[in-house]
Amino acid sequence: MSDLRRDPLLRRWVMIAPERQGDLCLGPPPLPRRAEAPCPFCPGSEHLNPQELYVIRGDRSPANPHGWLVRVTPDHRPLFRIERTLERKGIGPFDLMSGVGAHELVADTPDHHAHWADFDRVHMERLLRCYVDRFNELRRDRRLRHAVVMKNHAAPWSRFRHQHSHVVAMAFAPRRLEDELAGARDYYAIKERCVFCDVLRDEERRGERIVCGNSEFVAVVPFASGFPFETWVLPRRHAADFGAAGDLLLGELAALLVETVSRLRTTLHDPQYSVAVHSGPLDGDDAALFHWHLEIVPQIGSEIGMEWATGVFCNPVPPEQAAAALRAGAPIDLAAPLTPEL
Repeated sequence: MSDLRRDPLLRRWVMIAPERQGDLCLGPPPLPRRAEAPCPFCPGSEHLNPQELYVIRGDRSPANPHGWLVRVTPDHRPLFRIERTLERKGIGPFDLMSGVGAHELVADTPDHHAHWADFDRVHMERLLRCYVDRFNELRRDRRLRHAVVMKNHAAPWSRFRHQHSHVVAMAFAPRRLEDELAGARDYYAIKERCVFCDVLRDEERRGERIVCGNSEFVAVVPFASGFPFETWVLPRRHAADFGAAGDLLLGELAALLVETVSRLRTTLHDPQYSVAVHSGPLDGDDAALFHWHLEIVPQIGSEIGMEWATGVFCNPVPPEQAAAALRAGAPIDLAAPLTPEL
C-alpha cells in the first residue's frame, strides 16, 4: 500500500510505493562499447591534463610526473569558467548571467580499478582534505557563492571507469541548495532550531532508519527519501560549512564514508550511484540554520512521468526497509530484491 511522506527540509511530498519494487535495477550497469583510449586519470597520462591546480603526493616529486595520490586539474569541458567576467542583465522578463565559476576534475586515486569502498581510511581522508582545501581556495573569489562536490560512480555516460569526481563553484545558489536553505530558514523562523539537528536527534532516538555511525557522523536513510536506498551522512555536531571541517572530523568522516559505500556495494551488487556534498554559502551566511552533509543516491530505480510533471517523487523502497538491508550488510537476492522480513 502506497503512502505519502513530506520532507520538512525540501517541503516536497514523496510517494513510498513498495508495489513498484519490481522496477528496481540492481547491480552495475553494462559497460558501454567504446574504443579503447588512454585513461586521463592514470599515472603516465599527466600530459593529457598538464595543468595541476592541486595535488597530494606520496613523495616530493615535481609537478606532473608519477607519485601523486590525489590530483586536481581543470575540466576540459567546464560548466563554468573562472576567467570570465561576471555580468548580469535583463532581456525583457528574463535574466541573463555570464557563466562565471569553477569546474575542477579530481582524480580520486592513481589506481585505475579502485572503488571508493576499497579505499583505506587514510586515502579517503586525503581525498576529503582535497575537497576541503578546494572549497577554501574557491571562497577567496568573492564572485562565487556556492561550491559543491559531485561524483557519479559507474555512470553509463562516462567514458572512463577510473574513480574521479568534480568540484564545482558558481556565482549563484543552485535550485536544490536554495530549496534546502529555504526549508531550513522556514523551520528556523518558527522553532529557532536547525531542522537537520532536530531530524538527526529524532532518527537516533528511533533507530529504524540509521545505517551506521561513529562518534562524529551518522548515515541515515531519510524519512521521505526520493530515491531507493538514498543515504545521507551528517555530522552529529552542528556546522554549516564543509570547508571548516578539521583533521579529526575528516578522519571520522573518511571511516564512515568507506563503510557506507561498502554497504551499498555489497547490498545492491555494486550499483551506479551519485554523491554530492552540500555546504552552506561560501560567504558564511545562514550558519545557524544550515547543516552540511553528504547525499548518496544509488541509481537503481526508474523515473516516471509524475516526478517530471508534478515534482512528486515515487520511491518503491520504504526507508525503514532500506536502512535494515544496509545494516544487515548482505547482498539482496536479485530475483526477489526485498522481502517482508526486512
